[in-house]
Amino acid sequence: MTGTRFRDFIGLLDKADILPNCTLIPPIPATDRDLMLAHSWEYLDTVERLRKDGGWLSIDTPVTDGAVEAQRLIAGSGLQAAKYILDRENSTAHTFGGFHHAGRNFGEGFCIFNDVAIAAKALVERHGLGRVMVLDTDAHQGNGTMDIFLDDPRILFISIHQDPRTIYPGKGFVWETGEGEGKGFTVNIPMPPLSGARNYTQAFDAIIEPVAREFAPEFVIRNGGSDPFYGDDLTMLGLDLDGLNMVSRRTRDLALGTAGCLLDMTVSGYGDWATYGWLAQLCGSEALETDYKAFCPKQPRRNPATSEESLARATNSMLESLRGELRPYWKL
Repeated sequence: MTGTRFRDFIGLLDKADILPNCTLIPPIPATDRDLMLAHSWEYLDTVERLRKDGGWLSIDTPVTDGAVEAQRLIAGSGLQAAKYILDRENSTAHTFGGFHHAGRNFGEGFCIFNDVAIAAKALVERHGLGRVMVLDTDAHQGNGTMDIFLDDPRILFISIHQDPRTIYPGKGFVWETGEGEGKGFTVNIPMPPLSGARNYTQAFDAIIEPVAREFAPEFVIRNGGSDPFYGDDLTMLGLDLDGLNMVSRRTRDLALGTAGCLLDMTVSGYGDWATYGWLAQLCGSEALETDYKAFCPKQPRRNPATSEESLARATNSMLESLRGELRPYWKL
């Protein structure tokens, strides 16, 4: 994962002649009060102690001055973007965010502060919204976001991700549907490895769109990224650039058709193709007709995959099991 990816992406937007049409807003760091929308005071105290003394929240999550500062900025940018959208109608906004592996009292998977959950909590706690939907399309399930909202019926959390039997964090099975008052408001869609656009279309048609429309969100946050791309270094899903674009377009159409707005948080993607995947996604979530592939190298050769028919059967089987788990709560 290159340390210049964010700068490289801005350069790619400029090259594609998209940047001149963007409004760039400098981020303001999240305060402790902001962070406590999603995290406990005890957790923040632990992070501060590790920052001073040196240490790790998990094997892949060091706590350094730079990491804490960067994630405070990213969490703050999510709050600014949410407010920006609320001040406008039919608006979209984007952040370099999506640190969805940080839970209320833990951090892992490179994630210290969960900017997604902080923004969603601000919408209900500070701005008075009653229904916020978080759609997580990252290849890795958003276990931290799920942890924070497990019992909260104001937040509909839908995660479509690679089968957790095959990838970190090993969470996000169909039977994980929330707890207490939040039962039914957590929806996990574990996709078979190598799943492509056809299989994602099945999931949108069968689960994501029907549940979202019944929930009728007032605000939609998408936690995205390019790691469902078949050439990603850490994952095993099967979307190409057009597939990433399609998922983003369907997310946009659903968000604007229900809530009238979309906050798109994009950070994931591992390897040389991350920024090109981000470009394809941004073009989808903004409904741009830009020929995004014209600014990318030739896509890598796709490894021999399971047949389309067997993937469709596996996806249908998973979706039918998920329907069984969700029918007590939604009209499916």
